[in-house]
Amino acid sequence: MNACNGMICVRWCEVAMLNYSFDLPSDFMGYEWEVTAKGCFSGARITVGGKQYRLNFYDAARLGQEIESELESGNVFFEPNLVIVRSVTKEEMERAVEDLVRFGLVVSLAPE
Repeated sequence: MNACNGMICVRWCEVAMLNYSFDLPSDFMGYEWEVTAKGCFSGARITVGGKQYRLNFYDAARLGQEIESELESGNVFFEPNLVIVRSVTKEEMERAVEDLVRFGLVVSLAPE
């Protein structure tokens, strides 16, 4: 583990000639089951090219609930750096981040 400001660096690799790290809170494994059941998580961070991005992961069912709730309240739904995964697990989030980097989608993210 390298220095990640109290975060667990779960991924550090080179994809498409671009280094990145994907970081979760150091105690994430202790409550991953709860995150998966809840269907959303906003405590993940990716660092690419010296820039940090906070990612907001949702599964499709939870996202639908959030959108519906906001619209019923007369609001709009907006979530920066929204990433939809099949299930909000460490493995699915890692796979999604790898795809964001591999396909150059990081340029669409808003940095912190």
